[in-house]
Amino acid sequence: MIMGVLLTHARHRSALAATRSLGRAGINVMTSDSIRYATSFFSKYSKSKFIYPSPEFKPKLFIYSLKQYIQKCDIEVLMPIGESETYLISKHKKELDTIAKVPIPEYETITKANNKRYMIDLARKIGVNVPQTYIINDMNDIEAVSKDLIFPVVIKPVVGSGAEGIRFVNSGDELIKEYHNVMRKFNYSEYPLIQEFIPGDSYGVAILFNRGELRALCAYRNIRKYPISGGPSTARISIRHAKMEKYAALLLEEIQYHGVAEVEFILNRKTGEPVLMDVNPRFWGSLYQSICAGVDFPYLLYKMAMEGDVKSVFTYKVGVRTRWMLGDLRALADYIKTKKRKEVLKDFLKLHGNNLHYDDISAEDPIPTLIELMIPLMNLLKSGNLKFSPENIGR
Repeated sequence: MIMGVLLTHARHRSALAATRSLGRAGINVMTSDSIRYATSFFSKYSKSKFIYPSPEFKPKLFIYSLKQYIQKCDIEVLMPIGESETYLISKHKKELDTIAKVPIPEYETITKANNKRYMIDLARKIGVNVPQTYIINDMNDIEAVSKDLIFPVVIKPVVGSGAEGIRFVNSGDELIKEYHNVMRKFNYSEYPLIQEFIPGDSYGVAILFNRGELRALCAYRNIRKYPISGGPSTARISIRHAKMEKYAALLLEEIQYHGVAEVEFILNRKTGEPVLMDVNPRFWGSLYQSICAGVDFPYLLYKMAMEGDVKSVFTYKVGVRTRWMLGDLRALADYIKTKKRKEVLKDFLKLHGNNLHYDDISAEDPIPTLIELMIPLMNLLKSGNLKFSPENIGR
C-alpha cells in the first residue's frame, strides 16, 4: 500500500509546486497526467506516476481509471489540478468521496464560480466593483451595442480561464469582426461578454475556504505576464490590500465555497479601486508565490481534508517575489518592444536575492526544469515547430 496524495495535471507549474510542497512535508505524493512528459513526473518528490486517459476526449474512462488507481494504491486524498480534471472530478465527487477525500467544491458551486456572468451579477449585489459589462443574447446585438461603447473594450468568454478567447478591440468595426472570429474559432455555447477596459495593474488573492468559512489568504501583484495582453503571470510580488482581500472573501462566502481558489482583480489606475476580473475555482499558475510568502495552500488543503479543519493563516511575508523563468524569458521578448523596456529589463536582470524564488528552477530538485527546457527542442525535432507545450510528445 502506497497511501498519500494523488495530484492530477502533473504537467502544470501548480502541480510541481504542490508536489514539492507536500513532498517536503513528508507526505507521499503520486502524480498523474494524460501525457508522458509531465514535469512533475520527474520531481524527486513524486513517488510514482500514473498516466490516465484524456479527460477532454475520454471523460468516462478517465474517471474509471482514476477510481481504479485510487483503490489500488489506497490513496487518502485526491487533489485535482487543472481545469478539465477539476470539473470532471467535481461532477463525480459523491462517488469518489467514498474511496478518497476530495477537498473541492460541489460541481454546482464550481459552475457558479467559473461563470463570469453569474459572478458579475453576484458581485454587483454585494458591493464588489465590476467592469461595465454588456450581455449579448444574439449575434445581431453586437452591432447595436458597438454604437454605445467607449473604446477600448474586451471580448471575454463567459466560462474559461487564461487568455483563450480574450480580445482587446479599439473600434466598432474591429469589435464586430473579432467577435465573429472568436465565435467561429471556439464555438462557445454562450455568447462572450463585452466589458469595459480597466487600466491598471493586475492582482490576485489566493484563498482557502472550509465549507463557507475563510481559512487562509494571500494577495500579490502581477509584475509581468505572458502573453503580456492578459496571460498567466511570469513574475509577481506578495502584497496586502484590505479591500481586495475583503472582496475575495465576500464573493466566495456568498456561494459557500470549499477548497482553494484564486480571485483576480485590476486596481483601477484612475480611481484607485479594485475591480473584479475573474474567479478561478481551482489551483492557479502562481501557486508557488503563496507558498514562498508563508501560506502553503497544498499542505493546508491536505490537512483540512485529513483532519476536517485547519488553523487559519491570515498573515504572511510582504515583498516576496517569485518568477516562472521560462515564461518570463518568453514575456521579455514582448516587453522590450514596449515603452517600459528599460524598466522591465532592469527588473528582469535581478536574478538573485533573499526574497526572490523560482516556480521552476530548484537546485535540490533540478530534473523537472531540465524536462521543461527539453520540451520545445523535442517538439522542434518531432514537428519542426518550437512549441513549449508537451501535449503532442510521446502520447
